[in-house]
Amino acid sequence: MDPLPMDSGTVDELVDFCIQSFDSEGTIKDTSFVKMFLMMHPWYIASTDLSKKLLTEDIRAKICHLVKYWISEFPVEFDLNPALADQIKDLRENLNTGGNETQSQLIDVESVPSYKWKRQVTQRVPSMSKRRKMSLLFDHLDPCELAEHLTYLEYKSFCKIMFQDYHSFVMHGCTVDNPILERFITLFNSVSQWIQLMVLSKPTAPQRAAVIAHFLQVAQVRNSNLVLLYISKQLQTPLP
Repeated sequence: MDPLPMDSGTVDELVDFCIQSFDSEGTIKDTSFVKMFLMMHPWYIASTDLSKKLLTEDIRAKICHLVKYWISEFPVEFDLNPALADQIKDLRENLNTGGNETQSQLIDVESVPSYKWKRQVTQRVPSMSKRRKMSLLFDHLDPCELAEHLTYLEYKSFCKIMFQDYHSFVMHGCTVDNPILERFITLFNSVSQWIQLMVLSKPTAPQRAAVIAHFLQVAQVRNSNLVLLYISKQLQTPLP
């Protein structure tokens, strides 16, 4: 099978290339291309439309293996898109009705976990108790400790962002109805404003310079921490 670049060919040709990347036993010949196509397809075809293209083909083992791979690699897409999940359920039911139980077992969308917990945005509940005074100086933390705290906050927020959030932002040009991405941007802006406040809170130039030097050290540590953050996100593994 000749290689087919992502920037060439029609959608039908790309879909067929993905189907042909599997053999009848489910062995995949081009993992990188198929995974990239399944990840990026929403830019030029809706997931439900992609599913319809697969369902209009003569249902054979290769298509079932492709759908199985799609579910295993991007389960969140089926959890957040009920219409897509229903299409796969209908396909599975048709396979069962036609006596193709073996192929039907390959596309069990019922086993997809719920990602509702990941989409929840923490709500701050006003406390009825007496308000406590809190310090935002963090003078007791050295640069490494402060960098770790900031990286952890960003990591927890960043892990909630999904491809659908980026796609929504690009398509709409704003974060309306996109609370996860909006919260991440707010966190970034809040940290920037807090650093400005810490610098400007000092009355003399030497003191402000010392604060700037402190945060420069924090930034140096954070740069290496952020590399780990993005790698961890890609591998879906927790930070050490």
